[in-house]
Amino acid sequence: MLEDKIVLLRPFEEGDLTRWVSWFNDKSITLYMNKGIFPHTLAQQKNHLKSIKIDKQNLQLAIVLKIKQPILIGSIGLHNIDWTHRTGDISILIGEQEGRGKGIGRKAINILVNHAFKKMNLRKLTAGMWAKNIASKKSFEANGFILEGTRREQYFSDGEYLDSFEYGLLKNDWLKDNN
Repeated sequence: MLEDKIVLLRPFEEGDLTRWVSWFNDKSITLYMNKGIFPHTLAQQKNHLKSIKIDKQNLQLAIVLKIKQPILIGSIGLHNIDWTHRTGDISILIGEQEGRGKGIGRKAINILVNHAFKKMNLRKLTAGMWAKNIASKKSFEANGFILEGTRREQYFSDGEYLDSFEYGLLKNDWLKDNN
């Protein structure tokens, strides 16, 4: 398990599935994400959980807020891991209100970046977000990610087309800032 004093990243468990599915079906949570277009089912999430346990190109972890009674508040993943070029793409979703606006996403990203660079020996991480997803943008920038590109009018949400921001972080740059 990966953790700091406040946040624990752990594998998802069967008992997490109902809450996990509910986030993907909540428009207020997925408004600025490429999720929630089609209804998400418990069966789909069970199949996904089963497949990620053996998948070596994707790492999906539950974000748990460590308080007196630990609470599952989100999901973070490292996807499309390319072992040849040593790259991966981070995704994050804070599904519970208790985890928003407190820097939990920033902490979870920091924990995963540390693991990806130090344990997995990846050399570059990327992340993408819709232009209106300001919390995600701030969380990645706080962890040293820099804007590498903008895809203009890439996504349609709530009656308008939105740009997509593509961010990247090189291990060498991260090491300079974290040593």
